[in-house]
Amino acid sequence: MDIQILLGITVLAIFLLAFAIELGSGRLRKSPRPGRDALFTLTGLLSQGMIPGALIGSVAGYTMAHLWGGEAAGSLSHIPFWFAFPVIFLGEEMLHYWIHRYAHEWRWLWKIHRTHHSAQELNVGVVYRYNVFWVMLLPQSWVGAFAFYLGLGEAFAAAVMVTFLTNVLTHTTFRWDLWLRQKMPWSEPLWWLLERVITLPDTHHAHHAYGKGAHPNGNYAVTLFIYDVIFGTAKIPNRRQTSFGLPIASRLHWAEELFWPLVKKPLLPKPVKAGDAVAPAATGR
Repeated sequence: MDIQILLGITVLAIFLLAFAIELGSGRLRKSPRPGRDALFTLTGLLSQGMIPGALIGSVAGYTMAHLWGGEAAGSLSHIPFWFAFPVIFLGEEMLHYWIHRYAHEWRWLWKIHRTHHSAQELNVGVVYRYNVFWVMLLPQSWVGAFAFYLGLGEAFAAAVMVTFLTNVLTHTTFRWDLWLRQKMPWSEPLWWLLERVITLPDTHHAHHAYGKGAHPNGNYAVTLFIYDVIFGTAKIPNRRQTSFGLPIASRLHWAEELFWPLVKKPLLPKPVKAGDAVAPAATGR
């Protein structure tokens, strides 16, 4: 079976299994807007499935063929896996760290990335919750297109699997890291080291939260948290977070979230809370 097809099937199967486990456990019912969340996740899945292969893959193939002709296809297939994998993985992680960081620092880029942060409950569905244009900015989309063209598909697929599994384990609603730490207090020295090298639910949940224990403007790394440590954006709260998403999440228009900058909408009115007094209408006298 073609490595790209096998990779796609494997990723989708793992995602659906993780999603089914959360759904069966009743964890997804905590979301105040499950229909909207499902729409965003489905849109992200479709975007991820179509844009990298059809659009970015075509651009990469045309660029390589235009610059070097057909000789470029498979020209790096002789490079051994043990060398290609760490180069692709470390490079892709570094690129993602900086793009993710800039997405929180540059306003125009934040509006594309914001959709990923507007989920009011964190679960595996958020892995694919994003604006349709965000997938065009992901290093994985471009690195993968060139890697497959140049004959480094297996190394890239391995890098994707490491990143994807980390994404699933750090977005899940289950705080398995805190559970393990509570059950094995003797392992704290190991956790102290581990949480400074790789991304764990503790640091990524903090990235998606606001309020106590939150750190939305930091903890940018997907897998290698050591990049956050090196570049000074790390915060390790070692606690549960209670508020996820954005304070203005309920006022964002769904169309802008999915299609900005093509669709621009003003913030919706603030929702009226139960018990709030409603101002009387003017009589017009």
